[in-house]
Amino acid sequence: MTTVRARVPVPGGARRAHVRERRRESLWFWPAVAAVAAWVAGDIAARYLHSFTLHQGLFPTDLDDARTLLATIAAALLTFTGVVFSITLVALQMASTQYSPRLIRTFVRKPVTKLALSIFIATFVYSLTLLARLGTTARVHTVPQGAVGLAYLLVMASVIVFVVFVHATVRSMRVTYVIESVFRETLQAFESLFALADAYRDATEPELGLEQPTTNITFDRTDAALDGIDTYSLVGLAQRRACVLVLRAPVGTYLHRGELLATAFGGSPPETAEVLRALDCLAVRTLYQDPRYGLRQLVDIASKALSPAINDPTTAVQSLDRIHGLLRAIADRPDPTGCFVDGAGAVRLVVPVPGWDRIVELAFTEVCVYGAGAPQVSRKLFAIFEDLIACVAPERRPIIETQRAWLQEEVVRHHVVPLDRALSPDPMGLG
Repeated sequence: MTTVRARVPVPGGARRAHVRERRRESLWFWPAVAAVAAWVAGDIAARYLHSFTLHQGLFPTDLDDARTLLATIAAALLTFTGVVFSITLVALQMASTQYSPRLIRTFVRKPVTKLALSIFIATFVYSLTLLARLGTTARVHTVPQGAVGLAYLLVMASVIVFVVFVHATVRSMRVTYVIESVFRETLQAFESLFALADAYRDATEPELGLEQPTTNITFDRTDAALDGIDTYSLVGLAQRRACVLVLRAPVGTYLHRGELLATAFGGSPPETAEVLRALDCLAVRTLYQDPRYGLRQLVDIASKALSPAINDPTTAVQSLDRIHGLLRAIADRPDPTGCFVDGAGAVRLVVPVPGWDRIVELAFTEVCVYGAGAPQVSRKLFAIFEDLIACVAPERRPIIETQRAWLQEEVVRHHVVPLDRALSPDPMGLG
């Protein structure tokens, strides 16, 4: 019987990743928590901070003066928050037009963005709550100076966070940091997909013959992208049903209602709802289980930089540096098989996964087309191909040699500079 390399799914890992990814993609969660916390803090401060008396010259002792101060803080913070984020989003939109529209997600996912929005909203809600509570407590004519002082401290914290936010945002709009951010996240996804050899175990290849009873499972929800798969849950489901579950859509696929999602071989077929509970389907594509999406972003940056409207080959070379790093990271790792086994060692789940050839095609095909006329880019590409051929196993070299031969034909066809210069490998392009 034929053996196949398979992995043992880890319990809970995919679910935690799903929750973490949804939280990172959300811009409302932490600001909502901060607003509720500020509302509770404002109510408590108005009731119990009368006993804290601060320096008489720092904070107002008159009730009307305290109301004026809190009203000013609340109005200013609300206006300030709107102006800051409006200007920032316009700047980011312009940056995304130059690099790639998909890079807006890096701004949304940054912790400093959520921190800034949370502290601004918390200061506004706290000041407004305290303003509403002044004069309604038992000590109606007493100003809770401790509570007013806390509002002042929140304003100071907002100023500090604003400076940090501006610094981080300006930095995040620089193409070098944008590329590096995408690279690091994509590297984690690649290392998870292309696991080390010792993560696999030998298992008997499942027999998926026509004589077996089969059941097709279709996608019956609103159109969405398949962003993640809980392999542990699906293996457990297939084990309980005594079947082999074969997913037909790889991670990153945009699924339409009625589209074929999976096929169950043998045993009793699982319900569609049971399968969908183990899948993470969102309106947008993410890369926590889909490293090709991160690679897609780096290729987009390089391609857009090589467009006649922008004509920035140096940015393309910087993007190629990270693409080279990603391929280098998985050069000595085996191709994923997409097979997962249960506790008894029987293959229960087969997932379509990309191999080395597909990754290399995605990484270089478009850049070769658009960069053949730029000597800096062509020299960089030849240097990458030369390095990869030297470090990968012989069975992985044909696709690289094919890409190199194709690039050479494209460079000759463009013939924009002397060929000996355009065809010479150089890790820095032209410097």
